Amino acid sequence: MSWTNFLLALFGGVICWVAWIALAGATRTEPVVISTGSEQGIYFQVGKEIGDSYMNRHPEIRCEVIPSEGSRENVTRLQDGTADVAIVQNDAVADERVRSLAILYTEVLHLVCRKDAGIECLNDLADHPTNLGSLSGGTHPLVEALLQFSRVEIPAEHQRNLGFAQSAEALRSGDLDAAFFLVGLGSEIIEELIASPEFELVPIQIRAMEGEATFISERAFIDGFRTHYPHAKVAVIPLMSYEGSPITPTPSVGIGAVLACRADWDEELANNLVQTVFAHRAVLGRKISLLSGLDEQSSQTQLQFPLHRGAEAYFRRNEPGFLAQNAESIGVLITVALLLASGLHGIKKWIDQRRKNRVDVYYGRVQHILDSIGNHQASDFDAALRDLEEIESTTCQELIEERLDADHSFVILQNMISRCRAEIERAVIAAGRT
Repeated sequence: MSWTNFLLALFGGVICWVAWIALAGATRTEPVVISTGSEQGIYFQVGKEIGDSYMNRHPEIRCEVIPSEGSRENVTRLQDGTADVAIVQNDAVADERVRSLAILYTEVLHLVCRKDAGIECLNDLADHPTNLGSLSGGTHPLVEALLQFSRVEIPAEHQRNLGFAQSAEALRSGDLDAAFFLVGLGSEIIEELIASPEFELVPIQIRAMEGEATFISERAFIDGFRTHYPHAKVAVIPLMSYEGSPITPTPSVGIGAVLACRADWDEELANNLVQTVFAHRAVLGRKISLLSGLDEQSSQTQLQFPLHRGAEAYFRRNEPGFLAQNAESIGVLITVALLLASGLHGIKKWIDQRRKNRVDVYYGRVQHILDSIGNHQASDFDAALRDLEEIESTTCQELIEERLDADHSFVILQNMISRCRAEIERAVIAAGRT
């Protein structure tokens, strides 16, 4: 094989190897695992739609959407690395291994009660069988904190900890008089319950005084609750949200549903996922009404878990750079620097001029000695030579002390001194002959 053929074969092999590496990197072998909720719940629907949008926008990505028991299990999966992305409540308990990507929507606490139970507020629950939410879900910790803050004590024999489906069935059968559901507005399970004349939505509120029919302002009540439960929000179930119910806006409390991820998840993947969510928000909003309110500004505020670096890069993509942010300060610094430089230049010119003036003085003294040599006697030549030596000594000392510059003017002065010394020596010789 000739050297030419060998080199061509080698070059072709390198090209094939590079192409293989590029193709291998273009398709991820490991899927992005998205942990959601029950397959009948909103978490699963949201996770599936986001995963589909992600794969449509990035064909090289493969998503695996898996069900779970809710926010708590999702947090566990993120912390142990069995899920990359999950939907969790903003009040979930997690460690530094969990990061936020964006708040997707607000989950609102619904208190559904049997009408014949006569429940008007939280205070009335003490005498009624009530579901506080599954211990593995996100409803229970919020309700527990809310009742504790409200000083409402439900006897242990009246407390239930059922999932959403079991809770709804217990309400229908009469085993429960009340049940809490922390869900997004428009939830099917609430829709089905409220469609029955047996049930109603009760405001999340407390009485101003025991036995009275007046209630504490819902905003004041929730604002007070937030001092103990900072990730809660003031929320309202809007008028006729559920096929004609409620007939008046119903005050409640809400918690953000957060798209979260592992803290060590790839920054580029995180950035692309957040970008996909907001690029496809119109499509996502048409499929799931809860996502129609997606907004970049509100999606990154009041987050419990810090933003993932990939998400942070996306949200800050339009922020001005360092130079633009500090243009005014930099302009002032540049102006001050120019003024300072101009002042220093002026001082230098003044010093240089003073030094030149001093050199001019010595020019004059040397020239004076030169002009007077022709008329002097031999004894005057000695005085002239002493004057010249004194000038030379003085100028050298001033040069050392930097009162004169070793520049072209100083060189001219030295040449004048040398010429003057030569003229004196010639005059001395000429005077001796005469």
